[in-house]
Amino acid sequence: MATWSACLLALSACGGGGGGSSARSSSGSTSTPPPNVVITGVAAIGAPMVDARIKLVDGSGAAVKLTDVNGNAIPYAVTNVADGSFTLYLTTGTPTLPLFIEAAGTDGTGTPVVLHSLLQSTTAPVVANITPLTDAVVAELLGANPLTIFQSAASNAKLLANLGNSSMVSAAAAQIIGIVGANLNNAKISSPSTLNLFQDATFTTNKLGVDATLEGLRIQIVKDVTGADQLQLSNRFVPIQSPEVTVNLATAETQLGKGSSGNLASAITSSTAKTTVATSTLSNISSLDTLTVAINNLIGQRAGASISQTTFAPLMSASPTQPSPPLTTGTGPYFYNGRNATQLEQLLSNYSANNYQLSSMQITGCIDDPIPSKGCINFAVSSVVTDTTGKLVDVFSDGVTFNKSTTPNWTISGNGRYTTLGVYPVAYAVFGLNGSLTNLPTVNPAVGVQVNIQSQDSNGAQIAGNSEVQIPSGQSVPFAYCSMSVLCIWPTPSILPTATGDLSDTLLQQPTLGWLGSVDAQQGAKYIITYQGWLGFTVQGPNTNSTANAYLPAAPPASPAQSVFPAIDGVTSGAPLTGTSIASGFTISWLNWANANPNMRVISVRTVIVSTGSPSVITDTPIPLGNVTSIRVNPATLPAGFTPTSYEVWIGAVDNLGRRFYTQMVGSS
Repeated sequence: MATWSACLLALSACGGGGGGSSARSSSGSTSTPPPNVVITGVAAIGAPMVDARIKLVDGSGAAVKLTDVNGNAIPYAVTNVADGSFTLYLTTGTPTLPLFIEAAGTDGTGTPVVLHSLLQSTTAPVVANITPLTDAVVAELLGANPLTIFQSAASNAKLLANLGNSSMVSAAAAQIIGIVGANLNNAKISSPSTLNLFQDATFTTNKLGVDATLEGLRIQIVKDVTGADQLQLSNRFVPIQSPEVTVNLATAETQLGKGSSGNLASAITSSTAKTTVATSTLSNISSLDTLTVAINNLIGQRAGASISQTTFAPLMSASPTQPSPPLTTGTGPYFYNGRNATQLEQLLSNYSANNYQLSSMQITGCIDDPIPSKGCINFAVSSVVTDTTGKLVDVFSDGVTFNKSTTPNWTISGNGRYTTLGVYPVAYAVFGLNGSLTNLPTVNPAVGVQVNIQSQDSNGAQIAGNSEVQIPSGQSVPFAYCSMSVLCIWPTPSILPTATGDLSDTLLQQPTLGWLGSVDAQQGAKYIITYQGWLGFTVQGPNTNSTANAYLPAAPPASPAQSVFPAIDGVTSGAPLTGTSIASGFTISWLNWANANPNMRVISVRTVIVSTGSPSVITDTPIPLGNVTSIRVNPATLPAGFTPTSYEVWIGAVDNLGRRFYTQMVGSS
């Protein structure tokens, strides 16, 4: 293995961490204790990781104690929202090496992200960058999802030793660099083999070099049908159902452990061993944040200004992504998930009034569907929005297009959709109000596919009507307006659906839908949605039938553990939730669940109060962005004469793969 041999001669040139397995002196002489270790780095995914919490464990699996710059003990450090940089102050100068590092935050869409890195030496200057590429190397070294190992580090000290093995680190880094070599070359990295993925002090989130490479890659860890951890690496602009390179992590760790006699290439189980690159697609990506800067400049100039002004208009494309079917002559062509140009102006003006700012934009995919052979033209992007304290307040998403004749070169172009569409892999579990899993005649927990077709705008006005969803196996499922924010499944054509507040309003699953088969639950499964747009803000009016595709981001979890379902702190058989508290409003915390599931985030809380013969009373409570682990649940407004017969609390969460997990707590009092 020539690459392996080359790496043994030059560890840092192949992405290794440098140094040996320990920084402790073997001398018996008395000396001044070394100064406490200071570690710097950047946590990035092609844009800065947002609000990421940085933690470490040492070579024995014990948590490494941290302080802030003033010496006060802290449980974790937090990344800078602007650039993803961080500084760690260790309470010791001689930690047990190697160090295993975790960053848990969100990406530009608000989706949870957990990545890992390593350190083999604490000789200053100490740098530890954290990216999907470092996470991939660490995954090969551990032979498993690093998240799982970090959660039980103390019982995995033997595996952690691999992170301190210079030869293994070099070989794993060389393989990952080789797999994405074309992407690195496209980012103008002339000698990828010289990269140090972990300790490059020059690495920044500037959409150049490695950072630009990350924009064009999709790297994730999933389980195959046998439950084995698989590393998937792909060009971000190829269909998600076809990962280009798949690595069996257990095999990778085994082969790395064999040293020079190992065959690391045998861990690649896909037919291809290298990712492709969208050369023309990414050729102008380095200038994307000129649009972010232009928006932020206008926000700063217009803070407190009237929203009737239209100073954001120059940042919108003169040739946006066209809706389908196109709007009639004389109406504005810009649309993004039901938002028109006037509403975009109002949104950005609201940012001005509150002096909010956008972070660096993250490319989340290609709006063009199918993707043109010459590459993506219209890009989906997201950016977190923060206030002056750095607190997350919103996620700005839109479509953008490059135009070399405009200033800035990137302009807002929308996606041509009259509403928001999405399909999500779902698992749900039913509990009593005391937090105990309920014995049901059906499977509990259960799985399915959730279809969300937004039917109301932020003011509650209807924007979508009768729709049809064609599932990948070929059958079609009707949806209709049910006076909720999303359309409901329409099981009886002669009777419009009534929202129950239950997940069944939007969930496709066996045996309720007998057509649903395995092909419908595969990663990347394409759902074709024909929806009726109610565009009250255009002359076209209602009944605008449009068709768009939605893709399943991951397969539903095969056998979800009870621990992944959101759990309320303090709820027990001796201290259950009560119907009175559910109706009147109450405070809940899920801190313990959040600590056990750093790759997940609570996204919804709903209460449903049922009464025989009356529509259910459904109350939603918005969940703030960021590291939120408690809220005050809104009280329900019960109509006169309403007699509750049962009470439900629904808590929804999303993980880093886009899978949704719902807890239903139900009882009669």
